[in-house]
Amino acid sequence: MSKIALFGGSFDPVTTDHLNIAKACYEKLKFDEVWFIPAFLNPFKTSQHSSVKDRLTMLQMLVDEYSFLRINEYEVNNQRPTSTFETVQYIVKNYPENKFSFIIGSDQLDRLEEWDHFEKLEKLVPFKVFLRDEKDSHNPMLKKHNLEMFTFDNNHLSSTMVRSLEKLNLQIPMINDYCNYHLLYLNERLLPFMDEDRFLHCLNVGQTAKELANIWGANEQKALIAGTLHDITKCWDHEKSKIYMQRYLPFLMTEPEPVWHAFTGYLHLQKDWLIKDQEVLQAVFNHTVGSPEMSLLDIIVFCADKISPERDYPGVKKLRELCFQDLMAGFRKILKNQYESVLKKRGPKDMGLMLTNSYKYWIEGVRS
Repeated sequence: MSKIALFGGSFDPVTTDHLNIAKACYEKLKFDEVWFIPAFLNPFKTSQHSSVKDRLTMLQMLVDEYSFLRINEYEVNNQRPTSTFETVQYIVKNYPENKFSFIIGSDQLDRLEEWDHFEKLEKLVPFKVFLRDEKDSHNPMLKKHNLEMFTFDNNHLSSTMVRSLEKLNLQIPMINDYCNYHLLYLNERLLPFMDEDRFLHCLNVGQTAKELANIWGANEQKALIAGTLHDITKCWDHEKSKIYMQRYLPFLMTEPEPVWHAFTGYLHLQKDWLIKDQEVLQAVFNHTVGSPEMSLLDIIVFCADKISPERDYPGVKKLRELCFQDLMAGFRKILKNQYESVLKKRGPKDMGLMLTNSYKYWIEGVRS
């Protein structure tokens, strides 16, 4: 008879602490296996933040790494909110050869008696409680229900924190990479830092960049990522932008402030999102004024930003058509228009060295 720890939750996303609890079950409590049971929808929640497919994929990444982990898809296959009692009842009945326990974090103790048929559930399986917060160590529910408490390698990292970009240095790297690559949690990571019009623009640029990448042979997913995230710091206030610029790129502070968001966006994605893909980062860096050394992806994102569907300035329709017919001709026309517009508004002294260098290289053909 195998000892199985049942570990339910939304896992939206699965975190280092989820993994460390599972490890403690295997290494300290000597369970033979730990079964993740992802919820289709937690009975105490009204929605999930990512799809069932994404949550299952992230869990499977851990299962592939650790031989003692399994996924039980009973709840997600139900395609409805499913009580823990119903799930455990099903598992106990259908896997009689195993001995089961149910795993919870101590943060769930206060609502335990609100669980559907909890009095029956605690008779079905013993509970193992893992200490998430020191204040829970004296929770009266422990004594009342004779629950065992255990410790684990606790990073105090919740799924909510991960969705909000907090303490990502403590998150499982491959799970963080997956979230970034698939642009999960944009409602938590992007929308709160801009108005709805800017958010729509970001989504449009991402889709336009992806379409251009498909036509011109660039990586579509990288174009989607860079395009969607290109303006991520556009709405930062001056002081926050200044802090990042002074700390990491002080030599670019002479550039006009309206283009700083390309540089702070690059920094924010690198330092805070922990995006490691240099092609994506460079495309964000170069999306405002370009540079003499631009990749195909850079040029695509640069153009997508200027021709996204919601833009309606004079001549944009022709530029849009040109970029889809001849990318380099469209890019040069956009860059030339931008240079001439800035020159007219600000004059040569406030042009900025980067836009000047881009213009000289791509329009005038100056190779230094």
